[in-house]
Amino acid sequence: MLPHEETNRDYAWEQWVLDVKRQTGCHQLITDDSPIVIAVSGGPDSMLLMHWLSSLKQLTDSPSSLVVAHVHHGFRMEESKQEAALVQQAAERLGLPFEMIQVDSPGYAEEQRMNAQAAARKLRYSFLKDIAKKYNSHTIALAHHADDQAETVLMHMLRGAGSSGLRGISWLREEEGIRYIRPFLQLRKQELVAWCHTHGIPYATDSSNEKRGYLRNRIRLDIMPIMEQENPRLTEALGQLAEMMGAEDDWLQEETEVLFAKHVHAFGIKGMTPSTERSANLTLLKTFTSQYQAGFLIGRDLFLSVHVALQRRLIKLILNYLFLEAGQADFSTIERLRLKIQDNKTTWREVVGNDVIAVREYDHVAWLLKEREGAEPASVHFEIERGSGEMFYSSYPSKIIWNEVAMNQADSVMMTGHLDAVFDADAIQWPMRIRTREHGDRMRVQGLNGSKKVQDMFVDAKIPPSLRDIMPILVDASGQIVWLPGVRRSDIALIGPATRSVVHIRLEPGSLS
Repeated sequence: MLPHEETNRDYAWEQWVLDVKRQTGCHQLITDDSPIVIAVSGGPDSMLLMHWLSSLKQLTDSPSSLVVAHVHHGFRMEESKQEAALVQQAAERLGLPFEMIQVDSPGYAEEQRMNAQAAARKLRYSFLKDIAKKYNSHTIALAHHADDQAETVLMHMLRGAGSSGLRGISWLREEEGIRYIRPFLQLRKQELVAWCHTHGIPYATDSSNEKRGYLRNRIRLDIMPIMEQENPRLTEALGQLAEMMGAEDDWLQEETEVLFAKHVHAFGIKGMTPSTERSANLTLLKTFTSQYQAGFLIGRDLFLSVHVALQRRLIKLILNYLFLEAGQADFSTIERLRLKIQDNKTTWREVVGNDVIAVREYDHVAWLLKEREGAEPASVHFEIERGSGEMFYSSYPSKIIWNEVAMNQADSVMMTGHLDAVFDADAIQWPMRIRTREHGDRMRVQGLNGSKKVQDMFVDAKIPPSLRDIMPILVDASGQIVWLPGVRRSDIALIGPATRSVVHIRLEPGSLS
């Protein structure tokens, strides 16, 4: 090669390096001077990425240090050994630190019952995060390109993905304090290979890329060539789709998180801030908190008032919090629950999976994770002696206050709220007791002939099933039920002309704390 040809080639390379940097500027991929870990497999795209970052560092006088990280996945043993040597030699020529690990992806996949490629990916990212930690790096550079993006979008489309899947690969993803950047996402594979040849960058060819046992390979080798006959610019079109879906997915996620923060009550989830919603049944939430390890509660009417897209996203967000490492909720699960919430049945329980159940109790819907051991509500018995006093009823939770006064002073206590009751103190069989419901409970109801089942009264009053076993019930010394706070009063010890002394009893619901 003549000197002027080499000069022109170097100039073209430098211009290309800076052009790519400008093209990625709007995505703010490189924002500080911290070290960058480069994931290099040995293929043309990652080998070019290593050289591009090295040249960019020189051309911009960047103080960022670069570290090359390579993983031998335990496939294609001899080929992988040669690829590792190739990457190490290239890193040494550029004066970059080289880190490598050999893992047993096939064995790990069998042990964890995972797809081999998924196992390799998990082990690879684990190593990359370890190297980032070792070098105090917050950035890992990956060499995904436009063809990878198109294949990913098409693969997700075939699997029925929504906007989260159709956004494909992100330019920038942040997770656990690490930024994963992809500077080549707008570039075609053929351009990357061409620059490797022009700049004299050696690379390896992965023979497994030709095996049709992998869906991605079948998409690249068979499906996309057919589709490109209808649209020669298919890769560009799928890239544009990913950009549009990415923006719309971000907006939907933001709207969902606003809805979640304002209206969904949560417990048992680390770092979760309390909802600002005030209409929720806090007693019901308190009960769930005592019985389940984690959960979320929302008003059903509020849920149904938002657009179907937000309904689905909200269920997905909640289930993903609860599923933890068990994977994300799929569309069929989300849609089944969404339609169940629309159903007119006022109370139900639905098994979701991964130790999660969904519950509707009249006006509220909840998603709950794992019952606590010994969470069955215990029976409660407290005595109320004649006179005045108060007690805290922790199971509900609430405070019960009673006050006896002479009839001529009764105006001060004659409150008529549904959480208040007054009785002729002389007609009551003392001591009264507070207890929880028992099988076969019945009460003589004021204004009705005969008695009625407590269970039926709870249903009529729309008392959530989860609260029925902890609701306080007031009985007299003979065991007769005299009051169901918030529900009905009995016909026992009614105030009359002969009443000389009145006892007023009030139930004050406690706070969630």
